[in-house]
Amino acid sequence: MENKSKDGQTPTSAEKNIKYFLGEYEYYKTQIESIDSYTAISLALSEKLQGIQRLLDIGNGGVFDYDTSRVGQITGLDLFLDNLLPTSSQLPPNVKMVQGSALDIPKNLNDFDGVVIVMLIHHLIGKTVDGCVKNTQQLLSEVYRVLRPGGKFIIIESCVPGWFFNFEKIVFVPATWVIERTIKHPSTLQYSPEFLFDMIKNAGFSQVKKEIVPMGKYVLQYGLKVPTWCTPVQHYLFSAVRP
Repeated sequence: MENKSKDGQTPTSAEKNIKYFLGEYEYYKTQIESIDSYTAISLALSEKLQGIQRLLDIGNGGVFDYDTSRVGQITGLDLFLDNLLPTSSQLPPNVKMVQGSALDIPKNLNDFDGVVIVMLIHHLIGKTVDGCVKNTQQLLSEVYRVLRPGGKFIIIESCVPGWFFNFEKIVFVPATWVIERTIKHPSTLQYSPEFLFDMIKNAGFSQVKKEIVPMGKYVLQYGLKVPTWCTPVQHYLFSAVRP
């Protein structure tokens, strides 16, 4: 299952993700807890995670989009956890946080009953679209490695229609250049649900499924609360099992 990315997440992307999600922790947490589209995500995730004993939450950032009491023990992994979370953050008693990269999960983290990834994949930005795809493939390879056989893999991801994904691929390089220089929020690349489904399946997982998570009236786009009718985004839940 080795598929090491030769591109990797660019230093600018990693730095902006760390700076944005640590600096905007309170704002982001409040939005996740109050916007209706994310309430639907929490309900869907909580049901899927019910009964998992050892869960790895990759790209967590100290924000939980599900009922943590449904799970036994949770390890939250994120890049910026070598910095301190805001003092107002109160972690559930069954959670421990670990600093590390989703593309190179610390070797002592393994044999999990479940892995969950919420709204992370579109942030794994490389220099090119191919680099972004390789980063996602590397993430999936790492997840496969740390899951025990029979372990559950669950993803919540913001996806776009195939036509919009094709448009994103055309404008990715110049758009990323502009975004990195003009706004606080990091660059992203959102995949079509079919493309992401195939990547999960090709990574060796079995029982791969995708389902739509109902959208509410509002959603976050580049950190801004916008009406869902003005964006092509649709939230999907992907589930799979390591054979």
